[in-house]
Amino acid sequence: MGSNKGDDPIPSGGMETYVDDIAPELSKHCKLLIITRKFKGTKSHEQRGNIEIYRIPYIKGKYFRNPSFNLLSFITSLRLIKKYDVIYPQGLIASFFAYLLSKISGKPVVCRPAGIAYEQYSFPINSILYFLMKIIYSRCAVVIFHSEGEKENFIKILGETPKKSEIILTGIPVDKFSRKIKNGKKQFGIPEKTVVVGFIGRFVEVKGIEYLVRAAGLIKNSNLKFLLVGDGPQRKQIENLIESLGLKKSFVLTGFRHDIPNILSAIDIFVISSVSEGLPTSLLEAMAAGKACIVTDIGLPVKNMETGLVIPPKNPERLAWAIKILIQDSELRKKLGHNAQNFTTQNYTLEKAAKRHVEVFSKL
Repeated sequence: MGSNKGDDPIPSGGMETYVDDIAPELSKHCKLLIITRKFKGTKSHEQRGNIEIYRIPYIKGKYFRNPSFNLLSFITSLRLIKKYDVIYPQGLIASFFAYLLSKISGKPVVCRPAGIAYEQYSFPINSILYFLMKIIYSRCAVVIFHSEGEKENFIKILGETPKKSEIILTGIPVDKFSRKIKNGKKQFGIPEKTVVVGFIGRFVEVKGIEYLVRAAGLIKNSNLKFLLVGDGPQRKQIENLIESLGLKKSFVLTGFRHDIPNILSAIDIFVISSVSEGLPTSLLEAMAAGKACIVTDIGLPVKNMETGLVIPPKNPERLAWAIKILIQDSELRKKLGHNAQNFTTQNYTLEKAAKRHVEVFSKL
């Protein structure tokens, strides 16, 4: 669809990457009309076989990019109303405009929450978003969740079950991540025997990177490095925290990267320290690469001590404990990584995800 390439200081999120991955597979079963953001060097309109793409401008900034893009997408969607049969928004603001579009067009809307958005903001914005969640997701024809745990977490936060919901496991190109890549640590100047704990994602508060940094401060191990991959509005704050804790020698910050298979080849332990998530693509990619994963207990498809370690969110002490366990027990690391890879390969292919989407759309 065309990547950010530094055009927006807030990098593209996992949902944009996911749509980019699944679109070619989904287009084998139906026509797709994709409305996405306009970046430098990309066309405003493009046709690729069964995929038609409209790229929309937006206003930059944390509080403007999402509503401005979705408002202009709504206007574009009104103009294209005869071209589609089902509306499939990604995220809360998109679902709000899709609901309005559904009322005007009579077309069914299938909502994808893509994380619990209100926790990323402070009062009064979080209260407004929470109110919208209660209204919109109860009125969608179907709400799509990427795991049973995500659905349970959604119900726990909202206190109610959507009128109709479906579980569609996220699809990823598993073969791309399961390939063995040599000399992964060498690219960062890290000795091969050093244990590397990795994070891949946006530097935003909801990702809980602060708790990973604080956990690092509780671990006394010279044979350990932390690799943080990504960028975003919280990066400077994280850099300052690392420096204030005297951990500069323990951390490598790479910025935004596209070569995720190469990055994962350098990582031994992968961490999701988020406070709230839908289902991060980075987790599935790490599992497909056979990495031992530590995740917070926020509804992710990881079974404790079988396909990873599960810890409470906002708890650096417990996160430090889990990292120490995996540093000391290389056999457990190997076992968790092997089980995670098998689980992902069996359940999270793009082909399966595309077919499940078509089943849901066809029923409408």
